[in-house]
Amino acid sequence: MKYPLIGLVALLLTACSPKYVVKTVYIQPSTKQEKVCVQECNVKRQTCQIHCNQKRDNCLVEAEKKAKESFPSMLDEYDYIMHQYEREQNRYEVEIASWDRNHHHLEEKFQTYRRLCDNKKDRKSYECRRAREIDSELESIEAIEPTAPPHPHEPILAEEIKKAQSSCSNNCGCQDDYDNCFVSCGGTLDYKKICVENCN
Repeated sequence: MKYPLIGLVALLLTACSPKYVVKTVYIQPSTKQEKVCVQECNVKRQTCQIHCNQKRDNCLVEAEKKAKESFPSMLDEYDYIMHQYEREQNRYEVEIASWDRNHHHLEEKFQTYRRLCDNKKDRKSYECRRAREIDSELESIEAIEPTAPPHPHEPILAEEIKKAQSSCSNNCGCQDDYDNCFVSCGGTLDYKKICVENCN
């Protein structure tokens, strides 16, 4: 019991620990020429982000189009898989019914011989030996209990569109390029660790 308690305390301490983010502080250069250079960096970043957003938007449209085009074939495949699943489910129901009967029969026999064994002083008696044998049979049959086939997941158009669009991003490295440009213009980057949650 000691170890779960330690784990709980550690979890609570972690949950209550402060959370930080690192924020970039831009220290502007001093000369006029350097400031003009930084303005050009800003224009480049904005242009980069506009193109990146357009690329992301085009990607979203194309991904949705492809998902809609391929969806009918997904439904056909789902129907085929469902037919297979229904056959496997029927076979499973027959197998599990037979398994249940055998297991129940062995369980009753085990309980009977165990009661008889408990009334015997000699643990090497026939009743005790049979109880051990049937217990072993129970372990064997429980190890091969039939498992139900997994139910197929029916495709949903909205989910397929979302999955297809998951690779579309508007992160094209524009900010990193700006940071490099900013520094090359004479600016300085400083990094500050700021508490955003559970701050004391």
